[in-house]
Amino acid sequence: MTAPDLARLLETTEARSAGRCCFLLHVRPEKLPEYVEAHQRVWEEMREALTAAGWRNYSLFLRAEDGLVVGYFEADDVDAAQEAIGRADVAPRWEAAMAEYFAAGPDGAPGEKEILPQYFYLP
Repeated sequence: MTAPDLARLLETTEARSAGRCCFLLHVRPEKLPEYVEAHQRVWEEMREALTAAGWRNYSLFLRAEDGLVVGYFEADDVDAAQEAIGRADVAPRWEAAMAEYFAAGPDGAPGEKEILPQYFYLP
């Protein structure tokens, strides 16, 4: 199977979901303790904005060896929920506070989020 075939399969699989999102982030390994600690005290304003934007069952998982963060959340409409949190007044402040923790992505921007395609689901 070629890369275009795989891309087409991932785009058309019946397991795709408009209501679930999984993503990857990379935290700088030397910043892991501070990053995890910061998430023990997420601002109440940020929590409320996520909820108001429609995010639920939001979880972050960490592979400490290299700083890989796997994020997961559900929403009635993931795209709309991401757009809504992007418009929240608190979002740029939270992102600025978190920027120091993230490794630069391929484009050099810190905190680049990679959305993963869903290809299997067992309800």
